[in-house]
Amino acid sequence: MRSFDPAVAGQPRRVSDLLLQTLSAPGGPEITVADLVSGLKDRAFGVVLLVSALPNGIPAPPGLGSVFGLPLLFFALQLAMGREEPWLPAFVLRRRMRRTDLFKVVLRALPWIQRFERICRPRYSLLASGACERMLGAFIAVLAASVILPLPLTNFVPAVATAVLALALLEEDGLAVVLGILVGLGGILLTASMLLALTGLVLLGIG
Repeated sequence: MRSFDPAVAGQPRRVSDLLLQTLSAPGGPEITVADLVSGLKDRAFGVVLLVSALPNGIPAPPGLGSVFGLPLLFFALQLAMGREEPWLPAFVLRRRMRRTDLFKVVLRALPWIQRFERICRPRYSLLASGACERMLGAFIAVLAASVILPLPLTNFVPAVATAVLALALLEEDGLAVVLGILVGLGGILLTASMLLALTGLVLLGIG
């Protein structure tokens, strides 16, 4: 992930400040995915992964989480392929949501993000860069698939894990990467358990 120099970009260093600045920018009552990507792309994939995960990781207005399922998967796959800037197809970029709904989600998550920012720091940075970063992209893609699946209770834990990994990548904190992976594995196990349970119920019904 490319480094970010706030003195050059003229934007705030902290992710929490950047999120508030982007959502508070002048505009209409609705915001598109394209607007978000445009406002956040200087922080490469970390911020857009975080923004895509948040609506599924905390209580959000109905339907908002589904808007971000596909972008989360697209961003993760691009990170796995080694892209330096996020790209999305036009039909995803055109997806709209109410600005106030997303702002409420960010405000709910803000205390948690700020606490995380205070304890995160560059350490064991090899786990958050280079080839490890691409492997994390593949892992986040699996988490995104869990978020997208229309199964009860399976989107929360993978979304939280993705948010932790996004912040870990932004801060180049390898210890936080390990934490995010552990949480993510728990989410994947939960999704697999739900799939097995539903498959069993379907087979019993057929039988």
